[in-house]
Amino acid sequence: MKCSVCKDKMIQRQDVIELKINGKLFLVENVPYEECLSCGERVLAPNVSQEIFSKVTRKEYREKQMFVPVVENIKARAV
Repeated sequence: MKCSVCKDKMIQRQDVIELKINGKLFLVENVPYEECLSCGERVLAPNVSQEIFSKVTRKEYREKQMFVPVVENIKARAV
């Protein structure tokens, strides 16, 4: 498959991904996806996306407490 963003080659991977659904952050483990070697674009197959969203909807997940570094007070402006 070719990347829809930069048209370079995509490779198969399986790893943890982060998804934000309805304002809540989910870490999804052992997810198969394709990733572009050039720009980092990630693509999930439709059946993988559907399974993840079904599990979230049915609350088939466990909750863990994690500590995440948070950077605040960025004063620079976008150009």
